[in-house]
Amino acid sequence: MIYGMCFDGSVVRGRGDDGRPLHFSNTRATGHVAHMEYHYARARQMGLACFRDTVLWDEAARGPDYRWLDRLQAASHGQIELALNHYGLPEWIDEAMFWGEGAAAAMYELAYQIARRYPGAFRRYNPGVELGIWTDWVAAPQSRQWPFGGRSWWEVYRQTSAVTIAIARGLKAGDPACRTAMSEPWGWGDLPYPDQARPFATVLGRPDAVAEANDCHSWQQGHAGLLDVVGLNIYFENDIPGMLAAARQLFPRQEVVVAETGNLMRPDCHPPARWWAKFEALHEPALEVSWSPGLTMLTHELGERMHGNLLSEDGTAHWHKP
Repeated sequence: MIYGMCFDGSVVRGRGDDGRPLHFSNTRATGHVAHMEYHYARARQMGLACFRDTVLWDEAARGPDYRWLDRLQAASHGQIELALNHYGLPEWIDEAMFWGEGAAAAMYELAYQIARRYPGAFRRYNPGVELGIWTDWVAAPQSRQWPFGGRSWWEVYRQTSAVTIAIARGLKAGDPACRTAMSEPWGWGDLPYPDQARPFATVLGRPDAVAEANDCHSWQQGHAGLLDVVGLNIYFENDIPGMLAAARQLFPRQEVVVAETGNLMRPDCHPPARWWAKFEALHEPALEVSWSPGLTMLTHELGERMHGNLLSEDGTAHWHKP
């Protein structure tokens, strides 16, 4: 098993469970920007060999924050998966752009610039972490994340999926040799696997009769070359071998990894070593399994610090590879 972890870069730009406004980027809020190199050194000392980190935007220049990306390039050693969107687009993208075609066009260009500037620097790119959850948060009935609006799930998915496909297209245009990955919740609740897999299938351009019936045609913009890695976010143990088998059956041409896992639900009774053991028991030495949150993060519900992380902001490690 290949051990990894996520430096969570999710963006909350909306309302918490208590209705209070929340507006933060976890990359910034957890001190990761100031101490990124130290965090990577400590993570590698724990025995971790693959990571996910997130783009930051230079809002004034309406472009990537290249100082941040240059630092990540230097720290990568070919081990970082770079996410371009984790629930939050650059804030200069306004509502008119989001609900029209402007956001997708802008994100295509930004993705193109990044991939063209950093060929081979990152092990892969992620055009959209949890596209399905991002859509849920924007759409009714939640409407808890910018740009709100109370629109239906399919109305929002038309836009969010088009943006994600545009990012993937921009990455592949900027560096045709780059690899791309996406990650989605897997094995949560009773939703059938084909429905859980919709974000992957949409980017891959697979025909979707349900989407068509809901006047959502974004899958037609995708194609089979846009996604190389299918990432499963597994936080419930359920039938782990079955979860992997379902994904491999649905996506036989993509590499399947465990993009996120952790003991978030019960860190008090499932210490990291016991949780890792559930995946070690699969005896798959090439399977990549990444812990989230790797570094302390703020929750999306109330903005408080989440437990269950492997590494604290001050460099305290809560696990070491045996």
